[in-house]
Amino acid sequence: MIRHYFRDRRTVAATLGTTDNVTWGPVLTGRIYHITELAVEDETSAPSTDVRVVVTGHGFDFPLVEQDLPAAATLYWSETEHVLSEAESLVARFRGATAADRLQLYVSGWWEEVGEVAAGNA
Repeated sequence: MIRHYFRDRRTVAATLGTTDNVTWGPVLTGRIYHITELAVEDETSAPSTDVRVVVTGHGFDFPLVEQDLPAAATLYWSETEHVLSEAESLVARFRGATAADRLQLYVSGWWEEVGEVAAGNA
């Protein structure tokens, strides 16, 4: 198995809706992603309810982490490893953000090809 390391960020501007999603994914065919760290932040103001990070892709949301009444310009971290497989996405749901707030999702970890063999182990 060969580990391909990465760091990524997704940013959206909040709208006038009650829920704003920041999506990372979906995972490409033939890959498995190991998310070793993730963080969420409303850089502008504090959402009035919560932010929740979920995995989507199988007809339901699988919750990973949640922060009630998050403070403005504060990173909320999870260093628990989460595994994403084909067609799954990581979604940060901000509820109650102010229109035009800058919403962030940071992700780091590594990915592997399904069935990949490390050099010298074939």
